[in-house]
Amino acid sequence: MVAILTLLTSFVLLSPQGFAAEPPRIIDGSNVTFFYQITIPGERGFEVRDFGQFVQGQHQLLPALEREVTGMQTGEEKNVELSAQEGFGPYDSNKKKTVSRVDLPAATKQGDVLQDREGKQATVTQLSDNSAVMDYNHPLAGKPLRVKIKILRVEDPS
Repeated sequence: MVAILTLLTSFVLLSPQGFAAEPPRIIDGSNVTFFYQITIPGERGFEVRDFGQFVQGQHQLLPALEREVTGMQTGEEKNVELSAQEGFGPYDSNKKKTVSRVDLPAATKQGDVLQDREGKQATVTQLSDNSAVMDYNHPLAGKPLRVKIKILRVEDPS
C-alpha cells in the first residue's frame, strides 16, 4: 500500500500541474509591459528611455521590433539593431514645408515640435523674421537605431 501511495505521489509531482507553470511567452494578443532604451549608433548624447505597453499583433510597435519580441518572456532582454528602413523609414526631403512666421505661436524657436491645423506634428528646422521651415519627418527618420528592450510583464491572452 505504501508503495502504491509513493508511486501515485510521484506521478502527481512529475505531472505538469505539479510544477509551477512556465511564464507566458509573447504571442498574438499578449498584453506586454516593457522598458526600452533607444540610441543612435555613432551619435553621442542621444538616448530615449521609457516604459511602454502594447498588444502583440496589433501593430503598436515597429514591425521589426514586434517580430523580435515574439516568444520572449517576463525578465528577458534583447538588443536589436534596426536599419533606418526598419525604424522610422528613410528621410524624405519632400516632407518639408515653408510657412509664414505669423502662423506660428509668438515664442516659437528652432527645434520646437508643433502641431499644424490638421493635428500633424512637425519640427521647426529653420526660422527667419518672415517664415519658418516645418519638417514633417519623424525625428528619427533616416537613422539606424539600437534598441534595448526588457520585457517586464506578459499577460497571456487566454
